[in-house]
Order: sequence, then C-alpha cells, then structure tokens
Amino acid sequence: MIHLLLIRHGETIENANNICQGQQHGQLSDLGVQQAKNLALKLRGEPLDCIISSDLKRTVDTSNEILKFHPDLKLETDPLLRERSLPLWEGKPFPKNWRWEYLPEGSETNEDMMARASGFIQKLLKHYDGKRVAAVTHGGLLRAFRTVIENKPASDYFSWDASKNTSLSRIELHPDDNHRFLEINNTDHLDIDTPQTNQSFS
Repeated sequence: MIHLLLIRHGETIENANNICQGQQHGQLSDLGVQQAKNLALKLRGEPLDCIISSDLKRTVDTSNEILKFHPDLKLETDPLLRERSLPLWEGKPFPKNWRWEYLPEGSETNEDMMARASGFIQKLLKHYDGKRVAAVTHGGLLRAFRTVIENKPASDYFSWDASKNTSLSRIELHPDDNHRFLEINNTDHLDIDTPQTNQSFS
C-alpha cells in the first residue's frame, strides 16, 4: 500500500489574470508563494519518503517550499504530472463563456489525462510500495486522478469540484486497484481570506 498526498500548486500570476497556462511554466503570485508556505508548514511534521512534482515551474516552486521542512529529500519531477496540453489557448485569456466539452483542436482529451493519471499510479505501485509520497500537480490532472480512483468513465471528468490552489488530498493506493480517498481537496492551511481560482487547466 502507498499513502499518496496529491497537491495542487499555489496560485500563479496567470491564474489571477484568467490566463490559460496548460503546459507553460507559470509564475507563482505573492499569494501563491504564501499558500505554498502555509502548506509546507502544515506538512512539516508529515513523514514523507519522496516528493514528486510536475516538471513545470509553478509546481516545482510549490514543491520547494515543502522541501524546506524535509531537507533529507531530493525533488523528483515527472512529466506525467503536467497540466492538460491546450496548445491553441496557452498563454492567452480563457475564452468568454467557454464550455468544458468544447476544447480547442489538438488538446489532450479526458481519456489522455486519465491515461497519464493511471500511468503515474502504476509507476508508484511498481517502484514505491510501502512509501509515503507527495505529488504536486495541477487542477486538470487532479480531476483525472479522481475519475480514475473513483472508477468513473471519462465523461465524468468535469463532474468533480475544481481543486483550489494548494489543496491537499490523501489516497491509499493498493496493488489490487482498490484505491480509496482518505481526504479530498483540504485547504485548512489557507488562513487568509482571499479569492481562489477555480480554473481547471492551470
């Protein structure tokens, strides 16, 4: 069994300005840095065997705040944890009144996202059995993880509530794929009364 902590990165300047990031790097805002610091404080006494991040800057920067309280660990990165690729939108404002089911041509599909989430889970089960793993990722992939773990079809991908920045979910991963959530999208560590972005591709 693996104890997995799934974490969304802190707010970025792009989040705050409604800019689609997709697989662009993004830059944590001042609020995002504070969110990451708050999360790191929450996890400072958490026993962790490894921290794995998407290789995009906004997740790496969030992860590095957590690492400050776990100096014996070295950050690992994995492109499986990246946000959804949306090449025609990235770096631009989200279109007005756009609907989830209408994504631009060339975007990763819900099935693509679920395949990446499943691939990451299988990689953990193969190489990290018995470990406590923190994975820092993105809103879009968090939806994919939930769809996979709840054993739902790709059509349910957008039925889940969006994850807030630095939200924390805990999952038990089992070799028989009978995974279960212990906690979903906890943000108790955010003790500042500020708006949160709900964009799912950021």
